[in-house]
Amino acid sequence: MKKLLVPIIAIFGFLSSAQAQMDFGIKTSVGTSIAQNETTYAGNVFDFINHEVTYTGSNLVKSYGVFVQDKAGPIFARAEASFTHFNQKYNVRTFIELNQGPRDVSEKFSFFDFQLLGGVHHRNVYLGVGPVAHFLLYKSQPLEFISGYNEDLRKLTYGFTTSVGFDAGAFNIAVRFINNFRTVGDHINYGTRDARFTQKPHEVNITLGINI
Repeated sequence: MKKLLVPIIAIFGFLSSAQAQMDFGIKTSVGTSIAQNETTYAGNVFDFINHEVTYTGSNLVKSYGVFVQDKAGPIFARAEASFTHFNQKYNVRTFIELNQGPRDVSEKFSFFDFQLLGGVHHRNVYLGVGPVAHFLLYKSQPLEFISGYNEDLRKLTYGFTTSVGFDAGAFNIAVRFINNFRTVGDHINYGTRDARFTQKPHEVNITLGINI
């Protein structure tokens, strides 16, 4: 991640020493996770399966925050700070009680995200890339009823963003792909065993900013 930060910081340094045009504003985004459904199994110490846990997707990923952007010649750099909220959904089948039907549960997540973008622009069109850091603020615990369930929460996770956008007066809009490095069940353990989810909650979103 440090290697990713170096070129972005270098761009900001160049802009600060050049005759740059700095914009401040507020931003919001809405997106969707493209992770596919995935099933894992929780068992007891004798390796008997007692729960089947299927990740079934997430609701819309919503974010709001502020940004600062510098432009100098064909180069731009942008920093964003925002709050992000979404739910991850699971379907859980239980095998330790008779006549127990499957249940749907939803995990609530809240993050503080810090994003850096750097790249090039031509007229009103931008192409940028950069790292994003996700600081966990809150997570609900709806899966605690699973036998042996425990969590190994990481307070800080990372991702990398590719963005294509354009300016329209005081407005700027972008389509972004966020490559998240964690998995959908990175925090889930069954006993001492990792749940072994492999799907990553990569995100496609539309971001709208307004200069103030």
